[in-house]
Amino acid sequence: MSTNVVFPSGVRSSGAQPSVAWDEWARHGFGPLEVVVETVDRGGRLIRLAGPARCSWIDRCGRFVPVSSEWVANLTAQMMRSGQTVSSRVLLVVRDRPWCVVAVLAWGSARPLGEVLAWLGWPTAREAGEEPVSVRERLRARSNDYWLLEAAMAALGLPETGRDLPVLPGISVVVSARGAHSVLAGTVGSIVKAAERLPGRTPWECVVVDDLSETPLRLPAGLPPQVRLVRAPERVYRGGARNLGQELSSHPVTVFIDDDLQMAPNYLLEHALRHLLWPDLITVSARLEYLEPTAPAPERLPHGKRDADADAFRQLGEASVDAMYRLVRRGDIVASRPVADIGFPPDYVAYGPEDGTFVAKALSQGAFVVPVAETGLFRRGYRRTGDLVAQDAARTDVFVANLARQKRHLEAPADGGWAAAR
Repeated sequence: MSTNVVFPSGVRSSGAQPSVAWDEWARHGFGPLEVVVETVDRGGRLIRLAGPARCSWIDRCGRFVPVSSEWVANLTAQMMRSGQTVSSRVLLVVRDRPWCVVAVLAWGSARPLGEVLAWLGWPTAREAGEEPVSVRERLRARSNDYWLLEAAMAALGLPETGRDLPVLPGISVVVSARGAHSVLAGTVGSIVKAAERLPGRTPWECVVVDDLSETPLRLPAGLPPQVRLVRAPERVYRGGARNLGQELSSHPVTVFIDDDLQMAPNYLLEHALRHLLWPDLITVSARLEYLEPTAPAPERLPHGKRDADADAFRQLGEASVDAMYRLVRRGDIVASRPVADIGFPPDYVAYGPEDGTFVAKALSQGAFVVPVAETGLFRRGYRRTGDLVAQDAARTDVFVANLARQKRHLEAPADGGWAAAR
């Protein structure tokens, strides 16, 4: 991720120095961080505003008191109706302790509060009427410009700081697998190697979900106890296997990865760093290199520079839904636990567009999706053994049915769970 942050018009950098921000972070114990916008309400009270799925805070008699997202939404509506603009500054604070300021990231000139909150994942457009807002409608009102995450990383000097990194939030890796007998060892082996690159004492686990392979899968010998295999009681397909793995995992960050992918050695470290700085986040890898079926996995990064499409992530809320599906196609999704708990749509048969549909739902609820160019994946070219996945996916009736399900999910209410029907 580049540290050359592009600030919105009228917003200027605070000039935060990495060493100063790092020392302040160390003073607070290297806890998970969060970006908030500080401004004042109509009564002149100091408020620190978080993302739509997060608790915001108001200063009452020198003490920050939490307020709900509904309170913030009502405040925003009132200020928008009155045409009131605000002056604000962007703060990097300790998560759930907004009085612990690690760095001032930026200063903003007077602007509408709704525009300021869009930096944190709030919809940029007013939603009128009493009808529930659909996923598609909410996407059109969302910005995915993750400049604040870049500003936070630049303020801390990550990942190029060169210092010993703190213990990261625990990481769960969920591998959805079926008929992957010839490549599972390589996939799990790459996960173990990537875990060895994490700062000491960072907890991790790997849950391999066998989607009822005709011949049950087995793990190779000699793996650490953090790796375990479970077998689904029925065919649940990729989305269902990921949901089952999420139910069985316990850490704050979840990596969902396909069974034919191998992680670069720095994969877990690079992704986890972003989730340490933002509580409602999805990260995906921007590099993918294909390997021959028998070629060993290299001890290096995948070839290729950052995708030409990577910057298009910033305009996902403005572009078509098709653009999002084109970008989120690697077979890996890394999500903070609140986002991962949304779950993948459970009704796709065979292997449908569950990745893009999940990301659309998460974006509509305030998450950001961010490409990570500093790491990537290797995909093993192979033919699954004893499996009907390829045949299922090639059937026209299955494809058409999945498109119908996709349309239903995008037109369903953005808030709440999945409206699923097999």
